[in-house]
Amino acid sequence: MPYLIAQGKQPHHRWRRLLPADSLVTLGRTTPRWNVPWDSQISKIHAHLQLTGETLQVECHQAASNAIYFQGEKVTNFELRLNQHFVIGETSFSLVPSQLAASLIPDSPAAEQTFLLSDLHKIPFEETSHRIELLTKLPGITASASDEPELLSKIVDWLFHGISRASGIALVQQNIPDTNTVEVMHWDYRGRKDAYFSPSQALINQAISSQLSTIHFWNQDTESEYTELQGIDWAFCIPMQGDACQNWGLYVAGQTDTTTKLGSGSLTQFQIKQDMKYAELASSTLSHLRSLKNLERLQAHFQQFFPDVVVEALLSGASEELLTPREADLSIMFCDLSGFSNFSEDSATDLMHLLQHTSDSLSLITQEILGHDGVIGDFHGDEAMGFWGWPVAETAESHAVKACTAALDILTSFQSRSTFTATIGIASGLSVAGEIGSNHQVKVSVLGPVVNLASRLESMNRYFGTKILIDDRTATLIGDQLQQAKIIPLGRVRPYGMERTVQVSTLLSSQDANELSSHLNNYADALVALEDNDLHCAHNLLLDLTAANIPQLKFANVLLGHIELHLALANKKNMGLQKSEPHVIHLAMK
Repeated sequence: MPYLIAQGKQPHHRWRRLLPADSLVTLGRTTPRWNVPWDSQISKIHAHLQLTGETLQVECHQAASNAIYFQGEKVTNFELRLNQHFVIGETSFSLVPSQLAASLIPDSPAAEQTFLLSDLHKIPFEETSHRIELLTKLPGITASASDEPELLSKIVDWLFHGISRASGIALVQQNIPDTNTVEVMHWDYRGRKDAYFSPSQALINQAISSQLSTIHFWNQDTESEYTELQGIDWAFCIPMQGDACQNWGLYVAGQTDTTTKLGSGSLTQFQIKQDMKYAELASSTLSHLRSLKNLERLQAHFQQFFPDVVVEALLSGASEELLTPREADLSIMFCDLSGFSNFSEDSATDLMHLLQHTSDSLSLITQEILGHDGVIGDFHGDEAMGFWGWPVAETAESHAVKACTAALDILTSFQSRSTFTATIGIASGLSVAGEIGSNHQVKVSVLGPVVNLASRLESMNRYFGTKILIDDRTATLIGDQLQQAKIIPLGRVRPYGMERTVQVSTLLSSQDANELSSHLNNYADALVALEDNDLHCAHNLLLDLTAANIPQLKFANVLLGHIELHLALANKKNMGLQKSEPHVIHLAMK
């Protein structure tokens, strides 16, 4: 794709940016990216540009104060082709090809020097205050770049301000494992208009491979076709440090303003070494800032799925080891939005309204999961899954308590802040957690029988009329550690599609549990009677209990219905009931 170059009256009033294909960009004095702040004759919004192939369509904005000149004529709408330009005010805009390759076989330099960082640090700075001021602007430049091409463009522009002797600057990368080729990631040339800028591949490869800052001087005593075409007679390459700029180099080239021979102690050569020191400091600062930006981006990504304590561990450098799939003892939660189906039908003509309410409610769920050190595992429509005990190991009791506390806090937040209500299932046990997926897509998730059980427990809330259901291991692990709630065993259940039975419990707030203690004692007695196969005793206890019609005790109706069915069919075998297991509630639906 071609570049657009803006050039004002002053040499530093310039930028060079890659035009996006088939996308509309707006040119003006204050537009976000394509701004020309140095020219007061350019309006805040002056022109709209769109690249198609290698042709740029230019249209003057209707509110622009000054005309656009193309080929000496005032125009409002025209096509700009490669190597053509137009003018607004005191700034010209040129469309130029983007291709630039490093020279494969440049002339051998007349002189070559290499420097360790310690060598460059001994060279005194030139224009110290000006360059320090420029360095203070680098963090803002790095932070404001919306993407990699914009960052590279801004960095090259910024480097020209600090290295005034430079004719051409390029950010380059040595291709690995093929170290014989060099990619020019971004470049600009501000030397002679009839020159052609082509960085020396030999110099770049030598500097990056040796990790030594290297300078070449050409055209000292004889004519050189390579340097004559480019209008340069010196160039240096700084290998950039750090993982964020691995195999990167900063290439700077220029032409001396003297006809005298450059000796090792000449003033001009010393000044170029001062530029080299500034470029090394600039590249080091850029590498650190880019590492920081990558770290912030990674942190923002991790924070969507992991609590802060886990994010800190991941960012410490052990992310690959921590995220490797492994068996772990976990507590797993499934949380579903109750009332979603009805609400979605009511919102059939306003789906964005449905999306907003759904997103807000799922956000409440994720906030509580993360707030209690859980990991966000997945989303399935109106359902969220979280888990505890990975990637940072903790005791089974600890992750079970955190999961149940998060569940209770989710219900509390939903009471005042959500259109929906929530139903939650929690199960604890051995699972495989980590980065799980295919060759095409990988995500952090968890799998195993306990995951299926947690999902079934969530769906069984609709059957029992409860908000939270937990399995027997979770109930055992938390014991009496929850101050805000009490465990209420509901009975033994064989979930749909599962062979084993599960002791299912719900969590009632401590206040409700205390107020309903006598009813709950009757329910517990009914369960004991059922285990002893005394169906009539259990039936009588449950009749008195359900007659009270207490909303928090709807689950008693399930057990009553189960017992009545067994009593009515005591001598029959059908409907999937097993006469030998009257104490097990068989669920015939998911």
